Amino acid sequence: MKFAVKLFGFIKRDVIIWFSYRTQFILGFLSGFVGIIQFGLIGKFIAGGNYFPLIEKYGGDILAYFITGSVFMSYTNLALSTFKASIQREQRMGTLEYFLLSDTPFWQLFAFNFLSGFLFTTFNILFIFFALVWLFSVKINPNIFASFLVLLVVMLPLIGIGLISAAIILITKRGDPVGWIYFTLTGLFSGIYYPVEIMPKFIRGISYLLPSTYGMDLLRKTLLKGYNVVQIRTGFLVMVIMGLVLIPFGVWLFKLSFNKARKEGTLAWY
Repeated sequence: MKFAVKLFGFIKRDVIIWFSYRTQFILGFLSGFVGIIQFGLIGKFIAGGNYFPLIEKYGGDILAYFITGSVFMSYTNLALSTFKASIQREQRMGTLEYFLLSDTPFWQLFAFNFLSGFLFTTFNILFIFFALVWLFSVKINPNIFASFLVLLVVMLPLIGIGLISAAIILITKRGDPVGWIYFTLTGLFSGIYYPVEIMPKFIRGISYLLPSTYGMDLLRKTLLKGYNVVQIRTGFLVMVIMGLVLIPFGVWLFKLSFNKARKEGTLAWY
């Protein structure tokens, strides 16, 4: 009986916490629904058999297509989560306000954490990517220099969105709708696990509003088909322009949220 009472108490506590952070609760529920849609589209894509004409522009190898999609999502997750994770870690440790009183500018906290995460992610991905290519005899024709440049340019708009996510987390504390929405839209509409062309026409236009759609296309062309920068210059320029728009906006919004949280005395809350 005592055990049951304690169990009920723990369950009640968790329910209260879930509903206290409504944004996080709703996003968690929606994630399951989106996952079902995603796997449905993947199933539709691979139902065609062993020949995949929609990915011929990337070499036609289905495994290479999936591997590069997974690689891209790892970097997307890095850019979207690093900045808000930096804030949340300092909040949990109770050191955020002390950090602000130190001689280290706030942007350096972001920069150090991002660069560290970028190097670790790159090392991890390189090992896994080439191991899979070797193990499964995946045919690739990588242009290493162009792929690296694409990766750097792809990071620009994603960093901007990551800053927006960090700005939101200063206000909501838990549950980041911007990061969740963008990550979900990327998985659904950016050609990560299936070509954009497989989607119904009435929603396909969403794909071309997302930086990830262009970034995924560029990365596959340079990694799998050996394209050089000149051949992908249009998409390359689109990514640069998006980055030049999103990064300043992200910085502005973060400053706005930061000042609001500091004024209300909730900066260290989480």
